[in-house]
Amino acid sequence: MDFESLRPLDGFSQLILAGLILGAAYYIILNSKKYQARKTLALQHGCKPPSKYPVWDPFLGLDVVYDALRAAKRNTFIEEKISHYNDYGNTHSSRLTTYPVISTIEPENIKTVLSTHFKDFVIGSPRRRAFGPVIANSVLVADGVEWEHARAFLKPSFSRSQVGDLATLEIHVKHLIDAIPIDGSTVDLAELFLRYTADVTTDFMFGESILSQPHPEAFGRELTDACRIGQLGAERRFRLGILANLVPQGEFYRAVGKVHSYMEGHVDKAIQQRRSQSEEKNNANTDKSRYIFLNELVKMTDDRMVLRDQLLGIFLAGRDTTSALLTNLFFVLARRPDVWKRLHQELDSLNGRKPSLEDIKGLRYLSSCLNETLRLYPIVQGTSRVATKDVILPTGGGNDGKSPVFVSAGTLVIFHFAALHKRKDLWGEDADEFRPERWQEEKASWVKQFALTEASYTAVRLLQEFTGIESRDSQPWTERLGATVFSANGAKVSMMK
Repeated sequence: MDFESLRPLDGFSQLILAGLILGAAYYIILNSKKYQARKTLALQHGCKPPSKYPVWDPFLGLDVVYDALRAAKRNTFIEEKISHYNDYGNTHSSRLTTYPVISTIEPENIKTVLSTHFKDFVIGSPRRRAFGPVIANSVLVADGVEWEHARAFLKPSFSRSQVGDLATLEIHVKHLIDAIPIDGSTVDLAELFLRYTADVTTDFMFGESILSQPHPEAFGRELTDACRIGQLGAERRFRLGILANLVPQGEFYRAVGKVHSYMEGHVDKAIQQRRSQSEEKNNANTDKSRYIFLNELVKMTDDRMVLRDQLLGIFLAGRDTTSALLTNLFFVLARRPDVWKRLHQELDSLNGRKPSLEDIKGLRYLSSCLNETLRLYPIVQGTSRVATKDVILPTGGGNDGKSPVFVSAGTLVIFHFAALHKRKDLWGEDADEFRPERWQEEKASWVKQFALTEASYTAVRLLQEFTGIESRDSQPWTERLGATVFSANGAKVSMMK
């Protein structure tokens, strides 16, 4: 090589090269200091690393992504996660695309993330990226100031809401009862519960129901199908991480567009009605006797996208959580005549009358059955948070899993409730069994009772209307994973009056 032919760098090039060298040096020094600071912090707290889940791709964890997608497709995601905790400990590390991951089912660690160090964690870009196309402006994917604003926006309406409006519930319960055959034929209650909760939720939000129970051929069925596709697609996007946009998702986006159009139609109607009422305060067509959730929200903003996404988040949560809970409860009741009989005995105190909110509060065994259903078949299989700063988890490190664990900023912390709820060291050797009696000593919570009002009232009314139930499905409970967890086989039963 002829070194004499090399020309010296001009002044500008020398400046660029010097800048690059200085930048690299600064980066190295900064990270060296950060590493030393983190090492010191970890030593001060006696931190030890948790066990490692074997990841073959150390850069993007593509094997982890593949395994998760395959398990979800096979309806074995929860089963495999429980196996991971059994094999690698209640707290272990792994990787999901560009994120280092800590998976934990230690109650103290979950408390640290969701309570004592709540402000040090956020929903983060993994979940926002996944659910953004569906509910970008919803409180369900908001962080920090946005979350506080969204919560403040919704709280006044919820505090004045008529979730305890049992008269409205009864209208839709009657449609549900009418849809259940009494000739001994098989019915899938999962499908009926999904329509029922969609009808109740839309009635509560818009003041008019989609009436998908008496009219299943109407748009209500189209809407529920679109919601299901959208939710499944969002969960799939979460597991794909940064690779999500590289995968064709035409069906997903079409479904999301259909749901958005439905919500926007109601939003536009409510905004227009609000403007008309402002112009004519004594509008004779205004129904002031009934609370309508959307009408209350429109009083605070006329931003169509904010209203649409907040409503959609509430719709999905209100519809899917209650329908999944009822499906799982009646899946169990069809196989446990002893529990069915005891529930009927508890309802004898009502003497056949429809329950009031006070009555529901006193039905302790029903409450225990609902709690046990949520324990054994959690509606949300897990959740996650991203650390915004370095945090110490109190347990999970070392060979015995009892030492504190250092969590660096940017780490994704994941909890899997299905695995937590089957820990025999926490729940006893019968953790895999449905035993409502384990909840008999639990103190009543007004918050929980308020949240379970719809499920409780519906269960009571069905128990009052039907004297017997038989399972028409010999298969064990199998998961179907979306934003919530459903029974893949539904709840195929026969009910008798």
